Amino acid sequence: MRRWSRLAERRWAALEAAALLAITALAATARLWDLGAIGLRGDEAVYAGQAAVLAGDQELKRYFVLLSRGNSNFLLYQYVLAAAYWLFGVSDVLARVVAAVFSILTVPLTYAIGRTLFGRSTGLIAALLLAVSGYAIFLGRLALLDSTLTFCVTLAIYCGARWVRGGGDRWLYAFAAAAGLAVDAKVTGVLVLPVLGLALLLTHGYSRLTVRSVAISAVVFLICLAPAFYQLFEYGSLYLAFLADSIRRVSHVPWYYYPKVLARYDGYVLLVLAPVSLVVAAIRRSLGDILLATWILVFGVFQQAYPLKAFNYLLPLVPALALLGARALEQALSVVRRSWVAAPVALTIVLAASLPPVWSAVRVHDYAGMREAAYWLAENTAPDAGVMTLSQGSAQYVLAFYGRRDAYPFGRFRLATILPGGTVVRPSLRSDATPRDWVVLWPPRLLASGEVSYLVFYTNAGDDPPEDPIVRSSTQRQFQRLVEDYGGELVHTVYHNREPRVWIYEVTKRLPQPELTFSVERDVMRIEGRGFRLNAPVSLYYRGEFLAEVQADERGNFVTTVPVPATAGPVFYLVGVDSAGNYASTTGRHIWGDIAMEPDAGTMGDVETPALADQGQGAAARVGGE
Repeated sequence: MRRWSRLAERRWAALEAAALLAITALAATARLWDLGAIGLRGDEAVYAGQAAVLAGDQELKRYFVLLSRGNSNFLLYQYVLAAAYWLFGVSDVLARVVAAVFSILTVPLTYAIGRTLFGRSTGLIAALLLAVSGYAIFLGRLALLDSTLTFCVTLAIYCGARWVRGGGDRWLYAFAAAAGLAVDAKVTGVLVLPVLGLALLLTHGYSRLTVRSVAISAVVFLICLAPAFYQLFEYGSLYLAFLADSIRRVSHVPWYYYPKVLARYDGYVLLVLAPVSLVVAAIRRSLGDILLATWILVFGVFQQAYPLKAFNYLLPLVPALALLGARALEQALSVVRRSWVAAPVALTIVLAASLPPVWSAVRVHDYAGMREAAYWLAENTAPDAGVMTLSQGSAQYVLAFYGRRDAYPFGRFRLATILPGGTVVRPSLRSDATPRDWVVLWPPRLLASGEVSYLVFYTNAGDDPPEDPIVRSSTQRQFQRLVEDYGGELVHTVYHNREPRVWIYEVTKRLPQPELTFSVERDVMRIEGRGFRLNAPVSLYYRGEFLAEVQADERGNFVTTVPVPATAGPVFYLVGVDSAGNYASTTGRHIWGDIAMEPDAGTMGDVETPALADQGQGAAARVGGE
């Protein structure tokens, strides 16, 4: 009898292992499929660039610092990725593969928690729910910190579950180590400590704690925080400055923002199961139910109360939701367990409901074309040609990572900006609105200095948009005005699925409006022009008559001298017009004072464009710029 029992147990164990392997393979397929179809997003490029610097890429060191500008997170993911870069070389796909591996490994970990707390059925169902979670798949396919954080949090919860289930103190020490790694991944990983603490308080499990076990756990936790301590030692003041900027950021969204995010990326399976699961947990109140409920409570309340919201912040909650959802499904299936039809049908319905979000998650085309735009810039522009693009704080780093070009943002955001070379520009703090530094202050300055030569406009809109850039926001409108003010000429368009997504403009002048001044010394007029079309001829007129033609330099400036016209006076216009029709004018009032205009005084209306003016007649001389 015992022999048959052992054989049956082995058979179930083999089936369980096969089921878990199949579920993990499903998770891997969804997370790894065609990862390189679209290039990195802004934050992804930042983390990939930081990892490349850690791996020894000296060129990228110009663009990335080893410090988080956002919530001042630490660098665990970047260290792991740097090791992969050292082995296989720097690539965008590898950055996503590393994040995807963390996401995939979270699936069997979730199974392990479910099996430890509730049994093999709950563990397998939870693993399946997480494997087909559109939200987890979407974030697992991005080179962000959240999948690494979620893996570490789930690992810590598993170790904590083993300990509260009667395991030895080694599981408590393992929990401390995993909690330290969770903080290394992202500072919100520290929330795993109150999760276990609250669970122990509610279940009176704290009675198992001893001074020795707590002391050893604290030491293990601090040792695992060594990378974070090193970062604080190296960049302490800058870290605190970034943290001070970050905690002032506020998202103006409705209270139901996070449920809306889950519904968008995950469908309604987990949203429907979550309240049912919490009711079941409240009724049963087993140790496992309480542990999962505190997991959801601590992370959920914190994210809901924290002023800054983001679509990726809920990921550490998804394994807990999958476990509680599996708990409810397992209870429901136990009612129809005798039926060979009802249980498979129920699971099929759940899987079918998950398919549309999964399909959407693997076919996201946001930021399509930015990688290709960076490659084009790298191949077709001078190495010192700077670029500016629409950004919420990070999009410019896509161009820096792929194109190895100095890149700058255009937009409103409460984030510090790392300029090429490592200079940190902190945002100006405003209580009433987001800073406008990178809309009204820095763009004109960088364009005037020649540090920016190309402007890159991109859109996430698809469905056969028109050839012209789609403008939907005020920031996009301001960027389009910037393109127009600085004579942007379209030099390249990037298409994705036969739809234009990115437009690259070359700047042709350095000022929105050219400037013209002159001075007189004896019988010589010295004329200076700024902000005309780069390397273009500029025609000069006085009193409506052609005076000279000069050549603007590579910055759109020129200096030239001509004899003082015989009819010179304070109210007559000196006008400069370049080959693109950009013009500037000035009078001589600053030299000769304000005298009443003579009846035949020339005006700007007397000036013809260079294409129409007769530049070959009269006594006017054609001169070159100095």
